[in-house]
Amino acid sequence: MDFRQLRYFLAVLDAGSFTAAARRLHVSQPALGYQVKQLEARHGVPLLERHSRGVTATPAGLLLAGHVRRILTEVEAAEAALSGLMASPAGSLSLGVTPTPGRALAPGLVAMSAAGQGPRLTLREGLSDELARLVIEGVLDAALCYDPESVDTSRAMPLYTEDLFLVGPPGVVGAGAQIAFADVAALPLVLDGRFQAGRRVIEATARAAALTLDLIEAEAVTVKRELLVRHGRCSIVPLGLFYEEIRSGQLAARRVIAPEIARTLVLVTRRGLDARRRRALETALLPLVAGHIAAGELAWRQPMP
Repeated sequence: MDFRQLRYFLAVLDAGSFTAAARRLHVSQPALGYQVKQLEARHGVPLLERHSRGVTATPAGLLLAGHVRRILTEVEAAEAALSGLMASPAGSLSLGVTPTPGRALAPGLVAMSAAGQGPRLTLREGLSDELARLVIEGVLDAALCYDPESVDTSRAMPLYTEDLFLVGPPGVVGAGAQIAFADVAALPLVLDGRFQAGRRVIEATARAAALTLDLIEAEAVTVKRELLVRHGRCSIVPLGLFYEEIRSGQLAARRVIAPEIARTLVLVTRRGLDARRRRALETALLPLVAGHIAAGELAWRQPMP
């Protein structure tokens, strides 16, 4: 059997619809539907009954679901056992980081790793949705993600919460510590791609206020910086993403209010990661986060419940 097809089938059944399951798994709905259809075709029986309110399991689907849950539990236990055998005292670990915590936390983590004070790290930079998907698929051991939607809470540790800021050229951003979202919406913006979590939050805020955004898309931080510094655009981002440029005066920042837009950074770890390596990562990471919260320069605060 194809383990991906089994996981997809179980995700659809648990979520109650293909749409909800695709969102949780960070895959397209057509790709998800195709894999489930392939599983049904392989065994020659329908496993899910589609209807207007979503999906329910057929008798064959219920039978298979019970076996799949036991199979996946055993697979995870086997992975955990092998990880425990292969791990060194500190262990090695692949960690995904989004750009903002990557700039703030990755150097400290790497320095501690090099000094033998934490797990040996392999870092991969990406956006939150992509990194959360890679953890779910087992490609990464852990990731620092903003507000992941589809992660089991037992594998997610909130680290800090931060408000988003309007960041851009001083002459465009204007003076003051704060700016209302309605005034932000009138400015030329550059935001992440439409399928990224941060972009979805900003656009939902605009829709709720019946506002239309003047925006272009750019996900690469270097491209965003160029558009902000040299082309008069602004962005709605965590303060830490362009902290050095703000401190040097190249860019200015104002906290977005009315409403505030806050995001929480979460440490996500994959199923089957042994407790020893997870604790080693947490032991290295938490003092760094606490130090930044205490310093206050990045506007981090204790995570919202």
